[in-house]
Amino acid sequence: MAQGEVQIAARDGHSVPLGTGLGPDGELTTDPQEILKGVLLPFGGHKGSAIAMMVELMAGPLVGESLSFETAERDNVDGGPPQGGQFLLAVSPQILGGENWSQQAEGLFTRLEAMEGVRLPGQRRHNLRENQGNREVNDSLLAEIRQLAPQA
Repeated sequence: MAQGEVQIAARDGHSVPLGTGLGPDGELTTDPQEILKGVLLPFGGHKGSAIAMMVELMAGPLVGESLSFETAERDNVDGGPPQGGQFLLAVSPQILGGENWSQQAEGLFTRLEAMEGVRLPGQRRHNLRENQGNREVNDSLLAEIRQLAPQA
């Protein structure tokens, strides 16, 4: 679960699945408020942790920047963008995977989409953009937004 989702759950008073994070006491909790005081656990167990460490090293020291905990320590908490480096990786699928890489990818996508409850990353957002029909508005959220930012 992403940090933003934990923040939304905390704001809205919802619990999160067990395994999402640890409270400041180091114990598993479903309370997002406690996770925000503690630590968010990586997805995918030890393999997810290894992927997270790889990304941390590429986006920090590899480009001459700080690590995430160092960036958090430097944050002046003014709500502005965090300081930090950028790491961009450009990959040519044809060079790495050969001429039929797109057919292989499409085959994987087709198999995944055929499974009950599975969707591709970004698929929901793409489908919503394609849908030009009426939209439902969350009235309580709209009222909260109007209360926070009254019209001039």
